[in-house]
Amino acid sequence: MLLNRTDVVADFTTISTVGSMWAKQAGPQSLGVWNFLRQIIVGRELAIRLGRTQSLVHTGFTQQILASLIISELWLKHVRVAIADVNLSQLGNLKGADTAEQRAKAEDFKNRGNEALKRNEHQKAADLYTEAIRLDATNPIYSCNRSAALVALGMYREAEQDAYMATLFDSNYAKAWSRLGMAMFKQEDAQRARKAYQRAIQVAGGGATTQMRRGLACAEELIEQKIKAIQSEEDAARRHGLHSAYLDEEWETSCKTIKFHSLIHEQQVEGLLLFAERMGWPHINETREYAEDVYTDALAGRAQSIHLHDWLYGIVLPGKWFAFKIMTALILCTPSIRDKLADVLPRYDCGVILPTRSYWRLRTALGRVLGGLPGVASLCGWIGPCPEVEFEPPEERPAESRYICLRARQIALMDHIPRRDEDALPPIIIRDPGAELEPQPRPDDEMESFVAEVLDSRNWVVPEPPVQDMGTCEVVSIRLKKLAPRMEVTRNGIYGPEDQNAPEYRANVTFKLDDNREPIVFQLFTNPVFVTPPRCVAPQGPHAVHMRELHRYQDNVWPVERLKDHTTDDWDNEKVMVINATRKGAEVLARAWCSERGKCAVIRRRGGPCFVCAVRAASKPSLGTGVLIWAD
Repeated sequence: MLLNRTDVVADFTTISTVGSMWAKQAGPQSLGVWNFLRQIIVGRELAIRLGRTQSLVHTGFTQQILASLIISELWLKHVRVAIADVNLSQLGNLKGADTAEQRAKAEDFKNRGNEALKRNEHQKAADLYTEAIRLDATNPIYSCNRSAALVALGMYREAEQDAYMATLFDSNYAKAWSRLGMAMFKQEDAQRARKAYQRAIQVAGGGATTQMRRGLACAEELIEQKIKAIQSEEDAARRHGLHSAYLDEEWETSCKTIKFHSLIHEQQVEGLLLFAERMGWPHINETREYAEDVYTDALAGRAQSIHLHDWLYGIVLPGKWFAFKIMTALILCTPSIRDKLADVLPRYDCGVILPTRSYWRLRTALGRVLGGLPGVASLCGWIGPCPEVEFEPPEERPAESRYICLRARQIALMDHIPRRDEDALPPIIIRDPGAELEPQPRPDDEMESFVAEVLDSRNWVVPEPPVQDMGTCEVVSIRLKKLAPRMEVTRNGIYGPEDQNAPEYRANVTFKLDDNREPIVFQLFTNPVFVTPPRCVAPQGPHAVHMRELHRYQDNVWPVERLKDHTTDDWDNEKVMVINATRKGAEVLARAWCSERGKCAVIRRRGGPCFVCAVRAASKPSLGTGVLIWAD
């Protein structure tokens, strides 16, 4: 129930930056460190309980909870929490006395405070020391003396802060370390008090006072008492509470700062550079030089993008956010590109175009069509390097790097069949994908003669796949046309302010066949699904079919040069349309035709299934695409 709330926990399914919830440079929407850590701990607790339960059904288990479980596991594996001393650079500009007159006034306030402290006028002394600090905040004596007055007033935490400030200004100020130990001891923080007194005696050397040694002895005695209390406690719950309180003293954050160290930053940098190399990133040397030092620079205080922060700490959800994050991190580690682009991609599904090449999300229309190009890598949800693009009409500065969001209608692989009875699940029917392609008796067939015909091995033949086409097919250009804004702006998946939306473009791809003087242009209106099936297991070679069914494999084969002429009148719902894409580069053209006509397809490449199995995969009893791209 807690992890499903939206007021005190983060819904990581709706945000692109996990670090924005907890990092130092987090924005106004941040949960804060402690609320974030609470969510991590609750997520870990839930994971432990789910691992121990025997039930397979849990109510209220939402995607938000699943995301919390994933982030919790990643954070606990990849991040180390450290408590560090505050340094002066983290305290801002502390003003010292500018003139001799100010220094004299500050000294006068201090001396009057000393007199008040001797008369046990502790509040007056604290006020006078405060005036001295206001005039000269860098003098450790003023903070140390106010610490003594605050201890007498019972304000132990404030006294600890003052004494700690004095040690920052002068690390060899023994009296300040001693008063820091006293303030900690008064809060029963015995372990840290012992360390403070030990430091006081160390820096004092031969000048260590009896009060310092007595304070150290009292701190050690209190530690022994706590240990004995833990060991002698018979009640398990109370013993656990005492032990936890004792251990928590080491994690006291007063006068401390919390640091988060990435345990996998080197691995993340190495993975980013490997991604850049595989994708043919043109600025790989620049990226390598910047990325190798980016984590060290971040620890030194150099501001970094919160997206790069997420990548270095490995706190990224799988799926669309991972693809978004790795390309964003690559751009942020390439200063020459980063300076020309915005900090982040406007949407998780947009592409990146550079002057000489382009990169597209795998699930976009261009990503799916250009995925058939030779020499193009498909990695981490991206396709590239792809050819450079042109704009239609030409733009003033077309060679500039930019982000591009494509508009294309989504096409489902299979039609959704609604349930008739909402109170009962539909029955699960397991069928042979090729059952409807097996020979069926005709109305005028006698069953005895039909069975004999089917059983006769001479009537079974292996269909010939499309013949090898020795021609070539080349992508001449990729053009982008800017579209008018939608009437209703959809904000799902858009990163950034809700009143901003990236402009959208429609892509078209122009092809040139070696035996055709006229180029062929396809508009990418839809975003189809392409499936590449695995090879079939046929111990006797390619599968055979009966002569009666041979027409299903021979009568609907289309060469790529005729695809533009295909019309709805040529469509046969009973037969799979086979596209002969065996010529070099023709698979991309076949994919572009599918995008223009709104057709999903099965793609068979060399080493894939036999011709019969490929046709059956595209048939209605199986995936039902009705289109097979034969790219042997």
